Amino acid sequence: MNPMDINNLNKLAEEVYDQIIKEKGSTDSIQANVSKGLGVRDSNDNYDKSLASKMEHSMIIPSATPAMVKQFCNEAIRYGFRNVSLAPCFVSMAYSLLRGTGVNVSTAVAFPMGIATKEMKVAETLEVIRNGAVEIDLPINIGMVKAGEFGSIRDDIQAVVSASNKRALIKAVIDLGALSEEECIKVAQCAKSAGADFLKVAATTRPIGVNADDMRFFRGVVGDGMGLKADGGIRDYKTALAVIESGGTTIGASSSVKIVTTCPDTLK
Repeated sequence: MNPMDINNLNKLAEEVYDQIIKEKGSTDSIQANVSKGLGVRDSNDNYDKSLASKMEHSMIIPSATPAMVKQFCNEAIRYGFRNVSLAPCFVSMAYSLLRGTGVNVSTAVAFPMGIATKEMKVAETLEVIRNGAVEIDLPINIGMVKAGEFGSIRDDIQAVVSASNKRALIKAVIDLGALSEEECIKVAQCAKSAGADFLKVAATTRPIGVNADDMRFFRGVVGDGMGLKADGGIRDYKTALAVIESGGTTIGASSSVKIVTTCPDTLK
């Protein structure tokens, strides 16, 4: 099969999949985040616009498809989310769909384990910025933390911050399930001193997810001048609101639509 045939086949498959999604009405929690269940308002009803502006509509998953990216971008425009957070391979596509809408493109470098070399992290950073990303998550190398090599951690963050040259917000990532409290504090201090714009508090390996207590704790660690992103296990309006009220700046979630459209009255 020649390249032209492959391109045509891919285009046809994408069009067919888009049509299936429209007809099916989206039932999967990732492929269709607009819920119609109990406690969820109709899409024509009111929703929390203030909270929506703090939501990072996240879909950095291996099974993401172009059709799913289109859907997430459309949802982000519709509800006014802060950004759409996608794998690096979809940054250009998302940028073309979101340009001029007020919704940013976010991605991650050295994802998910942060074990790339400093030079590789810088190269990825430069590429995703060229492709349209203006917010970047940077996972920390857990092994170097465990080895006490905090100078290396700081150098990695500083190199990415320098490469971004203020063209993108850099969010250093802490995994609560992988680090002790003392290690979390040290990494947060490294991130702040290296010039990171945000600390992303993630519950990648912690089953209970990120909560309001975590936000209060890290707000006390980094002070008021640094952004705090909560990511992991936040799936309802009540939890999301508590996280923001406790010091969080933004929330990364795949259930963003459900979160902002959930009627608070049903949670009382």
